Amino acid sequence: MRRRGTKVRTSLQTKASILVTLVILAISIVSAYLFMSSYSRSREKALIERGLALSYALSKAAEEGLVHEDLDLIKKASAIVEAPDVIVAQVFSDIWEAVDSYPIDRLKEPPNQAAVLHFRTGSSPFSIRIHGGYEFYSPIFFRVSEGSRPVVIGFVRIILSSVAIQKEIEKVIIADIAVAALITLLAIVAINILIRRLVINPVIGLYESVSRFKNGAEPEDAPETGRPADEIRELSAEFHRMCRAVREKEKKLIESEGRIKSLFDRVEHAIFRVDKDGRVIEKNLRFEEMFGEVGRLCEILSGEKRAADCLQKAFSERDLHREEGVIGKDGQELVVLLSLYSDLDGNGNIAGFDGYMIDITEKKRLEERLLRSQKLEAVGTLAGGIAHDFNNLLTAIIGYSEIMLDKVKEDDPLHQYAGIIHSAAERGAELTKRILNLARKEKMETKMVDVNESVRSSLELLRRSFPKSIEIVTSLKEGLPKIKADPSQIQQVILNLAVNAKDAMPAGGRLRVETDAEGMEESATGDSAGGSGGYVKVSVSDSGTGMNRDMQNKIFDPFFTTKEIGKGTGLGLYMVHSIVNNHGGYINLYSEPGKGTRFTIYLPIVRGMDSEALTETPDLRGSETILVVDDEEYVRGMCKDLLTVLGYKVLLAEDGNAGVRVLRENRDEIALVLLDMVMPRMGGNEVFSALKAIKPEVRILLCSGYSADGFAGIDRLLQNGASGFIQKPFSRQKVAGAIKKALSGKVQ
Repeated sequence: MRRRGTKVRTSLQTKASILVTLVILAISIVSAYLFMSSYSRSREKALIERGLALSYALSKAAEEGLVHEDLDLIKKASAIVEAPDVIVAQVFSDIWEAVDSYPIDRLKEPPNQAAVLHFRTGSSPFSIRIHGGYEFYSPIFFRVSEGSRPVVIGFVRIILSSVAIQKEIEKVIIADIAVAALITLLAIVAINILIRRLVINPVIGLYESVSRFKNGAEPEDAPETGRPADEIRELSAEFHRMCRAVREKEKKLIESEGRIKSLFDRVEHAIFRVDKDGRVIEKNLRFEEMFGEVGRLCEILSGEKRAADCLQKAFSERDLHREEGVIGKDGQELVVLLSLYSDLDGNGNIAGFDGYMIDITEKKRLEERLLRSQKLEAVGTLAGGIAHDFNNLLTAIIGYSEIMLDKVKEDDPLHQYAGIIHSAAERGAELTKRILNLARKEKMETKMVDVNESVRSSLELLRRSFPKSIEIVTSLKEGLPKIKADPSQIQQVILNLAVNAKDAMPAGGRLRVETDAEGMEESATGDSAGGSGGYVKVSVSDSGTGMNRDMQNKIFDPFFTTKEIGKGTGLGLYMVHSIVNNHGGYINLYSEPGKGTRFTIYLPIVRGMDSEALTETPDLRGSETILVVDDEEYVRGMCKDLLTVLGYKVLLAEDGNAGVRVLRENRDEIALVLLDMVMPRMGGNEVFSALKAIKPEVRILLCSGYSADGFAGIDRLLQNGASGFIQKPFSRQKVAGAIKKALSGKVQ
């Protein structure tokens, strides 16, 4: 027994000595490392603080030199640059051009790109470690006056060497290793002695007692070592109990961490967990951003307080995936994709739900806008077709009404009736023009326009439809120069702005329209306004609800509207902006929430043009033979009646095939063909090619209910030899003038 105890003592003492030695060595090494790391960091920190202080001092000296226009900047800071660890000192302008340097041969050395990037977004001092030292940058500020905001006018750069610090650190390392080695040796010896007396001897005594008890012998009384032996035994038992408790807690912690990790892995969505009663017990940051501190899931889904009212389907299906309307933190309505996953307890019952929501509100809005855009496109196409056919009808009405006006005396009642018919037809032509403009199939027809007259006529239309609670006030400057514009589009701009102003004042208010002449201002939409002769200014202001900055940034976007669905397309201000821009003008906007809005339109004045100048009425008569090719019988008849009176000989063809046949039969006689572009079976493009093949020199004047911009192929035909284009409906003067120009060889 004694021999076995001695063997155990020797083995235990050897293991303990080795373990203690290794522990002490490890502690010594770690302590030395931590000390040297701390010392190195402190020395580097001191170097950085010194570099920052030197760069700041140099920046102040450079500031003084730049202010007094003394470019010998480095010389003023000689005490700084002559320091033994200063390698380079440079001064740069605010665009990083070198101004001064020490030494001077490093003047052109470029700055560190990291510093350039840093000062693009901030003005705080900047430092960066480089090989053999550190670079420090500080901005040079200049204040125009006391208390004014400082402006960065340049930068300074100082490079400090770290060689001296490294040598100092190496000396400290050597001394530290020597001291640590001595202390470690003494500690090993001392701790081994203590372990032998305080641990090994009691453990050996405990071992011998256990061995004796194992062999059936009673433990020997050992009053001096009995208490340590009992404590070690109790400590061992307590340690085992503690290990079991730690393992149990560790298991729960792993389960909790796994659940949290699964919950927050998809942080781009609103992730949450609810119990079986619908109470939110866990949530991520995105959920809080969308819904705030909501307590129950049902409060945001349907406003109900009981889980059964909104989670019934989730309970029945266990998992739930559907599109849902919810109420956001600020009361806004959102559309989300909701997914719920049931969480079961040990008995297989639902204890709650894990879920997430994907915000698809913007996606739904884009889908709605796309649908509205498709509807508008379909409506525009339909409107364009209707307007084209309507223009054919109006062509005959306008033409025959002009014939009646010529043939009936002014004192005859029929003359008045014919005048009413002609006037109504012209208004109808104006209406179709607006329809084609909506369908984007009408070109802008400009002439000299009196803006004040456009404002008056527009407001006259609006006064009948505006409520009495809205006061309309005008301030129109007399003597304004006329502008070159499309009068119907200018009127549309005024009407759209006035209607928007009315909608912004549901409880009533004041609508003010002003005109004036001014120079150029900065455009609210960033457009480049190119008027060189000044501008006519039209201001439309209201005392309504106003707009915040975010809304002002979007107000000119197509399909952007603050009105309810069905009450606005979001195209009104977009069309205003497009029309003004197409006229070479620009638009400014000023608005404050609760204080109203003012739109100011600037339309360029065309200098050097006499707004009242009228061209001499040309001679519309002729004697040539003209072939009219049109599928509308009354259009053909009207053209013949109009042109025959003017001296022309007119041949008619009801479609493209007939037109080709008539030209072939009268090739030498026909001088010009008036060709409709939209006909059945053989369209205008094919007829044009066939006519040119028969008689290449024949003049062909194109016509259509669509504009040249709204009908594909007209531009190409004009480039390939067509003599011009005239849009229906046309008057006698218009068609006769176009024929005269075409016969003279002038392409329109």
